[in-house]
Amino acid sequence: MSEHNYKYTDEQLNLSQAADYNLLLQIDAHSFSYAIAHHKKLLAWAENCPLAELTKPQWLREVLTANYKKVITGLTAGGFTLMPESLFDDEYAAKVARLLDVQENDMVYAQPLDSKNTIIYKVDEAAAATQGTFQNETIVYRAKGWIEAIASNYPTSTDLYLNIENGVVEILNFNYSGLRFYNNFAYKSHEELAYFAAFVADELGLTPEKLTLVLSGDINDSDKSFTYLAEFFGKVRINDIKVLVLPQQVVPHKILSLAALSLCAL
Repeated sequence: MSEHNYKYTDEQLNLSQAADYNLLLQIDAHSFSYAIAHHKKLLAWAENCPLAELTKPQWLREVLTANYKKVITGLTAGGFTLMPESLFDDEYAAKVARLLDVQENDMVYAQPLDSKNTIIYKVDEAAAATQGTFQNETIVYRAKGWIEAIASNYPTSTDLYLNIENGVVEILNFNYSGLRFYNNFAYKSHEELAYFAAFVADELGLTPEKLTLVLSGDINDSDKSFTYLAEFFGKVRINDIKVLVLPQQVVPHKILSLAALSLCAL
């Protein structure tokens, strides 16, 4: 779990009007983050909340028991694979799912990730136990909104997008606005973070000196990880995409992955 615990509540938040709000959730193995949005405006945000709150809410009871217009839940996978949408069928998906080492209490999902790719992924028992808690809920893969947000902002083939949260980096690359690469890696140091970025660049046949790394999540331009990456790659910058109207005190790249789930409610 991250050491950071960002939290924000707008003074205009009124949960008696939750039927007009969307609740956005990202569920990890041991914690979850949430945001409340109304007409593309952020009304509340909290991260790294105890997972038990989802099934037996106590200090978040008012937030988690409100009757929302839509609930978009992004699940973190214990394992996943991508396949072209054109090749997808239920029988083939079942065969692929068996390769994910699915355990007895895991849940398996097969869903469109974008217009051309299906993601087949498993969710462990702890995260799976939270399902069915909300009405009007749509379940998606946790990075679906983030991928959609970047795809809509004219990525180039020499841009490598990294989202960094809770010791995991998600890495994304496009070619002519089509998804070329997506994967995630657990890391423990800035050296390992740089290694995985360089590994992906090499796999894609891209020269690090000609790449731009675009970072979001739990990172700042003053962090050791940022400055270390800048030693090896042509350009490193913070992702400035905004998908919600944010108050001044909420930094867009910190909330991007979660806020982008709002795109899945459209």
